[in-house]
Amino acid sequence: MAKKTKKAHVGAGGVLNPAMIVLVCAGLLTILGITILFSASLHINKSSPYYFIEKQAMWVGLTLLVGLLLMLVNLDWLRRFIWVGYIIGIGLLLLVFVPGIGTVINGSRSWVRIGPIGFQVAEFAKIFFVFFVAHYFSSIRNENQTFWRGFIYPGVGMGLYIGLVILQPDLGTALIYVMVAVGLLYLAGVRLVYLVPSVLAGFAAVVGLIYNDAERWSRLTAFWNMEAEKAGDAYQGWQALLAFGAGGIDGVGLGNGRQQQSFLPEAHNDFIFAIIGEELGMIATLAVVVTYSILFVAGVMHIRRAPNTYQYLLAAGCVLMISVQSILNLGVVTGVLPTTGLPLPFISYGGSNFLTMGIFVAIVLNTSLAWKGPVLQQSKRKLKDIEG
Repeated sequence: MAKKTKKAHVGAGGVLNPAMIVLVCAGLLTILGITILFSASLHINKSSPYYFIEKQAMWVGLTLLVGLLLMLVNLDWLRRFIWVGYIIGIGLLLLVFVPGIGTVINGSRSWVRIGPIGFQVAEFAKIFFVFFVAHYFSSIRNENQTFWRGFIYPGVGMGLYIGLVILQPDLGTALIYVMVAVGLLYLAGVRLVYLVPSVLAGFAAVVGLIYNDAERWSRLTAFWNMEAEKAGDAYQGWQALLAFGAGGIDGVGLGNGRQQQSFLPEAHNDFIFAIIGEELGMIATLAVVVTYSILFVAGVMHIRRAPNTYQYLLAAGCVLMISVQSILNLGVVTGVLPTTGLPLPFISYGGSNFLTMGIFVAIVLNTSLAWKGPVLQQSKRKLKDIEG
C-alpha cells in the first residue's frame, strides 16, 4: 500500500497560511520600525537618548500580550457584547471633549491623558467600529441591499464615529474611517446606487470643510506647489523628499542620516518612512512597500475562506484598517498626498496605533484558527452563509 505524502498547501494548516503571512509581514515591519526608530529618535532627547526606544519596546510587549489573549477569545461569543462595545467606542470619542482629560496636540483634541498615561482614543475606537459593522450586516443578511436597513441605519451608526473624529478635528483619521466604511459597505453588498452618490457627496463635504479651515486649506494649496512653499506649509513634505534624494539607491547608512537632526519634524513618527529612505535607500523603501502589499494580498486571500458574513467582514475590516492607513502615510511622505499626520503601521513611534494594529493582526489570526474550510458562497457581492 503506497504511503500518502503530506504536501504544503495554502490553507488553515498549511505553511502558506495567509493569516501567518500577515503576521510575518507585521513582525518584519515591527523589527524595521524598532531599528530605524533608534536612529530617528536619538537626537530628540539627548539627556535620555533611549527614551523612545524603551517606550516603544514596552508597547510592543503589551501588544504581544494582548494579542495572545485575544487569539484565545471566541469571536462569536463576543457578539453578545457588540452593542456595549459600540457605546464604549462612542464614549471614548466623547472623552476628548471633557476638560482636564482631553488634550490638544498639533491642533487636534484627539488625545486623552489620565495621569502619566496618554492615548489616542480614535485609534482604539477603530476596533469597536469594525466589530459593529461586521455584526450588523451579519444580522441582516437578507436585507443588505435595502435602503433603510442596508444603507441608512448602518450609515448613521458609522457616521456617529466619523462625525466625532471630524469634530476633534482629526481629518486624517476620519478619512481612514470613511475609506474603510465604504470598503465594508461594498463588501457587504450594499447597492452601488446608494453608495456612489454618498461617496461623492462625502468628498464634496470634506473639500468644503477644508476650504473653510484656513490652516488646512493653506496646507492643501501648499501641496499643489510644494517647491514654492518649501519654507512654509510644505516644509515637512519638502524635507521628506530631500531625505529620499539624499538616500539614493543604497542609503547613507543606518545612523548617518541628517534629516532627523532638526530638519524634518516628526521624523520618528509620521515621517519615519523618509528616514528609511535616507539611511537605507530606495531598495529598503521598495521592500517596505512590497511587504505592505504582501500583507494586503494575504489578507484578501484569507477573507475569501471565511465561513460566515460576520467573520468575513470582521477580518476584512482589520485588513482594510491596516492597509488604508499604510497607503495614506506612504502617499503623504512621498509627496503624492497632502500632509495628514498619520503614523505608518508597525513602524512609526506611538503606542495607541501600534496596539490597535496589533489587535487587528490578532483578530485575523483568531479567525484563521477558527475556520475549518471555505464555506462562504459569494455571488455578485451577495454573501450567503451556509448553515452547519
